[in-house]
Amino acid sequence: MTALTIPAPARTAAAAASVIRTVRAWQLPPQPAGLPPGLPAPITAAAGEPPAGPAWAEHRTRFAIELVGDGISGWQAPVGETVAQIITDDLAAGLIGHDAAAPRRLAYRKKTGRHRSGAHARQAASAVELACWDLASRAAEVSVTDLLGGTIRPAVPAYASALGLDPAHPAAREAAAWITDAGFWGQKWPLTKPLILAGPKAVAKTLGPLREATGEARFMVDALGRCRLDEAMRLLPVFADLEVAFAEELMPAGSWGWHRLRAAGAGVPLAAGEHAVDEADQIRLLTGDGVDVWQIDPGWSGGLARSLHTTELAADLGMATFPHGDRLHAALALAGACCRDKVPAVEWHMTLEPLRQQIFSTPLRAEGGLLPVRTIPGLAELPVLPERAAVMEVTGS
Repeated sequence: MTALTIPAPARTAAAAASVIRTVRAWQLPPQPAGLPPGLPAPITAAAGEPPAGPAWAEHRTRFAIELVGDGISGWQAPVGETVAQIITDDLAAGLIGHDAAAPRRLAYRKKTGRHRSGAHARQAASAVELACWDLASRAAEVSVTDLLGGTIRPAVPAYASALGLDPAHPAAREAAAWITDAGFWGQKWPLTKPLILAGPKAVAKTLGPLREATGEARFMVDALGRCRLDEAMRLLPVFADLEVAFAEELMPAGSWGWHRLRAAGAGVPLAAGEHAVDEADQIRLLTGDGVDVWQIDPGWSGGLARSLHTTELAADLGMATFPHGDRLHAALALAGACCRDKVPAVEWHMTLEPLRQQIFSTPLRAEGGLLPVRTIPGLAELPVLPERAAVMEVTGS
């Protein structure tokens, strides 16, 4: 874990400002249903089912978490209702008096509930940790990447996640060609369950034209854990023929079947990690010969410090890291503090990310296949808040 480094003069001025006095949660509007406006025509034409909006509870009821220092706040958004409740019940009281500029101390703050592990507990801990980085950065008036050790590059390549598109759609080949022409580092397509059930020949027939349209860019696939072991085994030679850069979550990572798949080899790199939310699972996957390509999500993994730690560990073990796009601003801060060999690219979800970005006053956009690394304080521009009082507030005495 990398220690927080703030220049001495700035640290002196920021000392009081970064101490948390109040924790608030603000309810945000629900994620809109359907496709985001302004998508390129080839992408819209190949879209499958609309991105999950009101269909997912965490997208219907969303919150922004605010950590208030002396005259300045740190933010993280959006979080779902369950995550916000864990922050309220378990974490908020212990945060009062914590110095956001001391990330190593955060894990030792008092907790008032029993939620310690699992996806929601880790998302809550991650949201608080990311809000602390945001507050510390604004208080010190330096960028988050500078706090992580220094900004190495001003922009990071993005790979296009086409998980919202239908690979069997007649317009899919045109969409793949558009993604390559737009300058993306690569593109990742879903393996739908009907396609998996249709067998290897159908997969090759469907993905072959997409791979051809990708050209010199990288081509990846994501099965979202949908394959049985026998199905995944039969698909490995197809992926090898397509020169797949990595195959993501053909099966649940770390399972018995996953290790059988790893032993089969076939020269296809296997990627996983975004769902390894607990520390022990992360280390088990990384050090137990469990993956070829590491994926981490700062919003699920425990935050930025934890993500940086596992990224460095992956690099020591010869693995590149591709941060998951769910918390894109944090993923960009992580990537901006790492060289391209450690983090070649971050994920840009073609149909979902524009909807995620709508809550921020200045949304991120991929230009020429690149995403800018923020060089000013804060992880992101402030979320657009409703004109009403916070729905939760915990203040020190």
